[in-house]
Amino acid sequence: MSNFADIVDRYTAVWNETDAERRHKAVGELWASDGHYANVTDEFRGHSQIHEAIHEAYEDFVEKGFAFTVHNYQVNHDCVRITWHMVPAGGGDVAAVGTEFIVVGPDGLIQSDFQFMDVAPAQ
Repeated sequence: MSNFADIVDRYTAVWNETDAERRHKAVGELWASDGHYANVTDEFRGHSQIHEAIHEAYEDFVEKGFAFTVHNYQVNHDCVRITWHMVPAGGGDVAAVGTEFIVVGPDGLIQSDFQFMDVAPAQ
């Protein structure tokens, strides 16, 4: 069985990583080479596309002073459901809430990651 606490920690860290090279490296260490990530509007396959999606979120949110934090997570066999909050990095009210449903392969790498927006950020 995978170490889900470690996966959740590393998963959250990649979305908050400020260095693009470290972010890209972390994607390769978390996702299978043919891994899949789907947010509410698009789907991304493979490390390069997944890195693009994370980089876009970085530019839209982290670069503008927000951070992603884990509110809680639950494990069910080879899957983990993460509820996350997007908050101002310096503290403050929750700006967005989302849920990730992640399927992890026998090698401990993410096979699929589906994002659901529970409370979308104000535009």
